[in-house]
Amino acid sequence: MADPKNELQASFQPAKRFQTYGDLILGLRAKGFRNHFDTKIEIESPITAFCGVNGTGKSTLLQLAAASYQAPNGQNRHYVSSFILAGTLDSKPFADDASIEITYEQPPESSGSIQPRTLTVSRSGSSWSGYDRQPERTVLYLGLAFHLPHAERDENFKTLFGDAQFRLREKHALEDRVVERVSTILLCKYDAAHRNTLRKRYGRTNTHLLTAKRCAGAEYSEANMGSGEARLYALVMQIEAAPEKSLLLVEEPETSLHPSAQYELGRYLVEVAKRRGLQIWLTTHSEYLLLALPQKSRIYLKRDGASVVPIPGVGVRQAVSLMDNFAIPAIYVLVEDDVAESIVAELLRMHDPDFLKTARVIVGGDKARIRQMMEVFQDQKLPVCGVRDGDFGDDKKLKMYKLFGNEPPEREIFKSAKFRELFAGQHGVDWDAVDIANQDKDHHGWFDVLEQQLARKRAEILPLAARAYLEGILETDRQALVDQIKAAVP
Repeated sequence: MADPKNELQASFQPAKRFQTYGDLILGLRAKGFRNHFDTKIEIESPITAFCGVNGTGKSTLLQLAAASYQAPNGQNRHYVSSFILAGTLDSKPFADDASIEITYEQPPESSGSIQPRTLTVSRSGSSWSGYDRQPERTVLYLGLAFHLPHAERDENFKTLFGDAQFRLREKHALEDRVVERVSTILLCKYDAAHRNTLRKRYGRTNTHLLTAKRCAGAEYSEANMGSGEARLYALVMQIEAAPEKSLLLVEEPETSLHPSAQYELGRYLVEVAKRRGLQIWLTTHSEYLLLALPQKSRIYLKRDGASVVPIPGVGVRQAVSLMDNFAIPAIYVLVEDDVAESIVAELLRMHDPDFLKTARVIVGGDKARIRQMMEVFQDQKLPVCGVRDGDFGDDKKLKMYKLFGNEPPEREIFKSAKFRELFAGQHGVDWDAVDIANQDKDHHGWFDVLEQQLARKRAEILPLAARAYLEGILETDRQALVDQIKAAVP
């Protein structure tokens, strides 16, 4: 059976993209908005999920995307000023030269080539210019407050709801698709759900309320629903009612949903995006929602001083580890000894220091011990891979990879020309003396002689040695091992 995530990604291929999704956003560059000094986002999936700790500008990106289209058929459109407000307390939420650069998909030319179109909205004096050239598209922005629980609404509503003159005027069944999707997401069977129109006797203002009926239960209104249940109904109704090829922007859709419902909601978003040609941008902190989305949908926003750096295609466990301040590792990497530990740690530091912060490199012992530990970690559903010494080879099916070369790492390091060159030049190592002293030693003791020559402890020498050794390895070979480790992250 085809994977829906793969099917969604296949529909985003350049030759199919415009036909399926219309003139969607392919890129957005935000300059001078809040903490987005100069943030460039490239879109690689019909769904884009921004994750990250609070204050990294996830909501700002959705708000700027909302201002990227003209509204069709007289609908109300969004502007930058709809969301980013300047006033007494916030006189400078944007720079004087702030701008949004949006790249849109275009239909293929007769030659088959595709030339995306880039437009800019920029600050001009006391207003914004560039809106008039934008394409038309329905934009549905659903912020955190798009649906408030009725128990938290004002007292006037509560008084009205209990008024005997507040009566039902019309009742319309929701589409079967809406009821079925909510049932699947919440793992709760609903027999029916209705949109009800109520009005006070002699009144002119209608109030619309949802009612639902569970299997073998009484019908009840959203005034007595759980906040997650009512909000989900409202969300699915809005999505299914939006015109095809719309842009859907949702703030934390997982709000008030339990973990399995968050995952099922993600699966629904994948299905509906492809079925209805919707481009969906969302913000989230949910591991379960991220798990349901394609890897190319996930963009982590990382603080970098006063600015923001996007990390595209982030692994779910890596994102969670970054968001929980590394309390839960993205992956455990098992190695045989402290030499291998230093090589793997320095390798990740060279190629992806952010990923290294989310990984835990653990000395597990010889190859048999590593295999045993791998089984323990896997039984406990923990993300794990092994990196064994080069002389033992790899077993990719079991997520056990190998270091560079075909000998134990000490031998590989000590025969490295780059290692010898750097340690002779930077640390003054007398290699003739070291080689003579080591010729009768087991390779596990070769660093003992360097300890004596350098008057430094083994723990200090190993990272330096690993770094020097890695500089002599082809970058493509280094990157291949990094990619294998990262691919083992769920």
